[in-house]
Amino acid sequence: MSKTFEYLVYFGVYSLVILFIGKSSLGESDSVSKFFVGERNIGLLRLFFTFVGTWISAATILSYTGNVYLEGTSVIATSVIPWFIGAVMLFAVSDRLHDRQVFTIPELIGKRYRSKGLQAASAVLFSCGYVMYLVIQIKGFGIAASSLLNIDYKVAVFLVYLFILYSTFGGFNSVTKTDACNLIMLSVSIGVIYFVIMGRVEGSWLMTTRLVEQRMMEGGVSVSYGGFFGGYSGIMYTTMFFGWGMGLATNPQYLIRLSAAKDKRTAKRMIIYALCFLAVFYFLLTQIGLGLKILFPHLDTYCGTDDIFIYAIHHLIRSRFSGFFLISVIGACVSTANSQLLLIGSMLSYDVAGQMAKKPIREETLLRLARGFIFLGGTLSLVLSLNPPENTLLFGADIWGVFSVVCTPLFYGTFLYPRGTRKGAWGAFLAGLVCIAALWGRELPVYWAFPATVISSAVFLVIPLIEGRKEEKRERDD
Repeated sequence: MSKTFEYLVYFGVYSLVILFIGKSSLGESDSVSKFFVGERNIGLLRLFFTFVGTWISAATILSYTGNVYLEGTSVIATSVIPWFIGAVMLFAVSDRLHDRQVFTIPELIGKRYRSKGLQAASAVLFSCGYVMYLVIQIKGFGIAASSLLNIDYKVAVFLVYLFILYSTFGGFNSVTKTDACNLIMLSVSIGVIYFVIMGRVEGSWLMTTRLVEQRMMEGGVSVSYGGFFGGYSGIMYTTMFFGWGMGLATNPQYLIRLSAAKDKRTAKRMIIYALCFLAVFYFLLTQIGLGLKILFPHLDTYCGTDDIFIYAIHHLIRSRFSGFFLISVIGACVSTANSQLLLIGSMLSYDVAGQMAKKPIREETLLRLARGFIFLGGTLSLVLSLNPPENTLLFGADIWGVFSVVCTPLFYGTFLYPRGTRKGAWGAFLAGLVCIAALWGRELPVYWAFPATVISSAVFLVIPLIEGRKEEKRERDD
């Protein structure tokens, strides 16, 4: 059996599974509650699969492993640790979030500050962020599919466009079923690849940066990984939390899953189980990245960071299992992308069109609008993915930084600062936009999202104080 035919079989079977899931879920999404949050009746196992499946994306599988190959275990400090801290913050507010019973996170913000305009504006901003982040998922799919099917990258990304749209049109239930299928495949793939690579690295089943450096020197290759912070200063490392870490803690794609749980206990248990699973998963990815460095020390000379893992599996340690792995990477991209597209559709239909309309919009119309916005968001992402960023891990951190800047005061202020006002929320939102425009990409001694988040949060806190003093002055004058 030829390699191309073998890969086509894998791809064909996966396509049939996705088609079946999408088709079977269309009838389960005939209301806004079902389409957006699965009627808020998602049990522990389904919640676990969709939370973890959404978490593990192309940035995790390809870019994280490629960065470990290049920079060693310091990548854990700059990405995984902030992610886990962000998840702990989600755990801390999960009960209060679940009590609000909202369809979207912009709805939570709009109700708290009694502002339809702020609800719509935050929905537009979040949707724009997801359109940009979807580029990462489409790029990951394109890399995997182009290797799998031996086709051009641009043709491959068009395939993921069709996959994502179809699996998202079925709504939340379709997304959760797809996530379960994809996470099971990916877990099997990473487990097998870990044992294959560790079996080829003689003398050790636990890779460390020191061991890698030693093996490289024995082979006549000089390599020196940085310390715990990698190439970052201590202050830069600390403030980078306001990219991945705080961005995850304020990210609607995770928050809405906590809201969709059947009860508060289920949401909190799920986070604990998810972190345990992810700790093992990142350990395996880290070991794979370090093992690849020992086995193939010069991959980075002809592969980009995001291409290293795929190239090694497809060309250097290829087996009959390689096609299954490539399909699993495609699945990881689909799982994150369809959840974000669902949010784009739900927010733009419910929080923008629904709130700005002069008359209430019927549910059937809202669902049609949601699917229309899903199509629009996917199309924009497809166009942008034709010229993707080189290092998706760093690009993703910047996108999550946008969520940190805007959503930190608006979301956490909802629960932690009862004195927050509509003017304060609007001030924080606008100040955040200005800071994002002014600071993104600037070379600073700190990560750009840190001062931006501090400024937006300060505006959120100060404006109510000013309003209170003005009110006190009016009362004294009266």
